Amino acid sequence: MQKINKFNQYLLEKYPTIWNTRLVWMLLAGLIVHILFFIIGYISHIDPRSLQVSNVTDDYFRNGIILVHLIISILMIVGWLIMMFKNNAFKNFYPSSRGKLFSQFFQYFVIIFVCTTFYFSYMIGFKMFINNKYPDDEMKANIEIINRGNAFLSQNLEQYTLDNRLSPKPFYDLYCETDIKKIDRTKKYFVFYNRVYQYNSVYSKTSYKKNKRNEFIIPEPERSGGKDVIYSDMDGDRSETFYFKKEVVDVSQYIRSEGFSFYNFSELFYEFNSGKSDHTGINYYDKNQIDDGNILLKKKKAEINRKTAELLDKNSAAEIEKLLSQFIKISNKFAIDNNIEAKQWTKMVYAPQDFKVRYFIKKYKPVRGQEYDPNNSEYYDGISVAADSAVSVVEADAAIVNEEGQIVNDSVLIKDLNPELNKQISPEDYFKKNITDHYYYTDDLKEFLESVDLVKSYDFFSQNIHIYLWVAFFLATFIFSFRISGLRSLLFSIISAGLLTLAVTLITVLYSVLVSGNEEFFVAYLALILSVFILSVPVFMIKKFNKLITSIFVNISMNGFVLFILLLFVIITIHQKEACRDVDEYCETIIEVLGSGLSYIILICGFLFMFFYTKVLLKWKARPE
Repeated sequence: MQKINKFNQYLLEKYPTIWNTRLVWMLLAGLIVHILFFIIGYISHIDPRSLQVSNVTDDYFRNGIILVHLIISILMIVGWLIMMFKNNAFKNFYPSSRGKLFSQFFQYFVIIFVCTTFYFSYMIGFKMFINNKYPDDEMKANIEIINRGNAFLSQNLEQYTLDNRLSPKPFYDLYCETDIKKIDRTKKYFVFYNRVYQYNSVYSKTSYKKNKRNEFIIPEPERSGGKDVIYSDMDGDRSETFYFKKEVVDVSQYIRSEGFSFYNFSELFYEFNSGKSDHTGINYYDKNQIDDGNILLKKKKAEINRKTAELLDKNSAAEIEKLLSQFIKISNKFAIDNNIEAKQWTKMVYAPQDFKVRYFIKKYKPVRGQEYDPNNSEYYDGISVAADSAVSVVEADAAIVNEEGQIVNDSVLIKDLNPELNKQISPEDYFKKNITDHYYYTDDLKEFLESVDLVKSYDFFSQNIHIYLWVAFFLATFIFSFRISGLRSLLFSIISAGLLTLAVTLITVLYSVLVSGNEEFFVAYLALILSVFILSVPVFMIKKFNKLITSIFVNISMNGFVLFILLLFVIITIHQKEACRDVDEYCETIIEVLGSGLSYIILICGFLFMFFYTKVLLKWKARPE
């Protein structure tokens, strides 16, 4: 205690402003609390289950830590104000200078900023923990195993149909036609229950001409012949490339089964360091798109398909069990809820003749007495929807075929292609019949991987720093106003500002009723005129009003100058929008160009104003009461 008193005495003699603002002790107290929040952030997500949620970076606000933050900040600021208000050099007419006044204001800003920014310490600790616990090299290897092991989870039967096949090479370049009305029955096709698959080569033609609707025209002779465009790719506004089916390609040599097979699996479960997972919603049309995004995704899916087929071709139960064991080990490390055991899982997968999908695993564990529903809203994966969207069986006459074997009407029935349909089990019933009691919470794994990547890439500083800077700045100007003018002047200033805002609002409403038009210009310039008047009174007319009245203008000027700068940018933006409207073009406004940089510009202007305005404050304080 004696050392503290000596240190305080030293500050009082050498640095009276720092002693008066209690800067050193407040920074020390703030540092201790920041360390505490850093530790909380570091240990807050030790349990991997805490990462199995969406938007994990919002946990600071969802889990109530923000309330602790606010309570500590309020207590620290109130305690600091009580200690500081015991001494007010300006109030008691002690000698002061512009530098001391600005230094005092800046110290207020620093103290408040330190006492309100515990969120950043928490996030630094959180991010450091994630980087240390889940390093990139390790996660990249884990995701590789997850993507390969996911092929054997068999939770969605639509991932194992023939139209998913992308490897070996012929499948990657071909287009799989699944519309029964567009199947060439004279060429090789594959039938599985009520689904039909036929592979076609593809050719393209590029169009540079547009019609009256500003759409690119399909090239000839395809346009005249009514040839269907299977997909297209636009090169900006310059051209559009149309893709068409060519001849049918027989890929029988690569296909062991027309039904659900592990050989067909090509889904990418998760992309490392991308925050993207679950591409199962992409249909075959999208898979064959040739824009840059889909081509890259298609290559990754094809690689999954190739590696899966390569493993199956080894025909080794031991190799499969090794992969599944690694998958389960990683899942347990990430605390993914499941009841799968590697040996039993391998027996479910291993079928050396054709590797058909014989058993299915649940995506969640139903409660006792509850029937598993793949369409459960919480764990919906589109299984039944995809099954129901397939060609349905309808009672109608058989298709009419001419002498060349071509279909001459559109009434094509799946029964014509699959006469044994009624003797076969539907995909949906097959799924229900072969669903096991095993479960694996795939959605939790997706959430976990997304959370890890999100925390690593999340820029919590630049997205939130503006809020804390402005909170500190406005509180600092408010406290500074109280220190200089006193409580009575500050209260009068708040009331005057409120009445002025009300008056501007009423005048604007009256203007809109009487004139109706250009209200934004009217209110902007009305606010500008009032702002210039308020700012000019303490500078040019300080002796024309008594000290109390002048203090109102002084307080409003100090607390509202940054809003005045913002008003100037708003007025410029309004004129820019009006000019663009006149020429019927879109152009970026100054606010859009500056973006978040505008916040820093206005803040710097605010500090510069406070520095130069201290001269006005000294003149005002020197006036008699």
